[in-house]
Amino acid sequence: MVVHEIRILTRRLRVVGVVLLACWTGACASHRQNLPSGPGSPFPDFEEAFTEVITRYCTLNTVSAELRLSGRVGDSRLRGRVLAGLAEPGAVRLEGLAPFGQPAFIFVAQPGRAALLMPRESRALVGPSAIDIVGALTGIALTPDDLRYVLSGCLPETVQARTGVSYGQDWWMIETSDGSLVYLRRVGDVRRIVAIRRSGWLSEYSELSGRVPAQVRLTSLNSALGAVDLTVLLSQVRINTTLDAGTFVLDIPPDAVPMTLNELRARGPLRASVEGAGR
Repeated sequence: MVVHEIRILTRRLRVVGVVLLACWTGACASHRQNLPSGPGSPFPDFEEAFTEVITRYCTLNTVSAELRLSGRVGDSRLRGRVLAGLAEPGAVRLEGLAPFGQPAFIFVAQPGRAALLMPRESRALVGPSAIDIVGALTGIALTPDDLRYVLSGCLPETVQARTGVSYGQDWWMIETSDGSLVYLRRVGDVRRIVAIRRSGWLSEYSELSGRVPAQVRLTSLNSALGAVDLTVLLSQVRINTTLDAGTFVLDIPPDAVPMTLNELRARGPLRASVEGAGR
């Protein structure tokens, strides 16, 4: 089902691409939030607040969306569009959109298997773990589940609140059982997650009118992860829809030429496709 939806989205995106690109390169640019710091004040209701936010916004079994990327990963500049479908546990489908014709790449993964196809060149990579292929493809080594958490502004269900402090009437910070720092801010009459520091990454969220943030900024905080400053705009978002099993299966043509992770890193199909899409 999601494959059919992705094809429909592809046609729609070609029509509106010029308008979205103008927005992306101008008024839609991301700005860094000023996160509160310091000792703060006691926040006795931190467990209740954390549970409320997670229950309200993070019961996401599946997420599908169109992603617009802009920023830098190491020395590489990323800018372009990817159609994504993600499901728990550990399933992902990413299609790198080109201005016309076939996708620049199709990547699918389920627990224990992963594959990438470059249809335009009939090159394929099968076998390495999903995190290895995502790392080689984007320069950011995230598992499919971590990618879903980052894009949706959520945490694993096993994570629990440990301590919390408040900063005035509209800001709170909660430390969790896995060492994450979760920043909440009042948006309207509810609390929303606006930033998460987790595993060496800072994820910042804005445009919070929907259940899933419409804008994500991902920054590396650990030099071992490389220099990353990437902004993602999400649109055409669907959550908790039924994704058929074929969504996460990739048919490799019998004449596709095998490639290695090193070749994928060197070729940079995502960088190539997104730079071409922005011209």
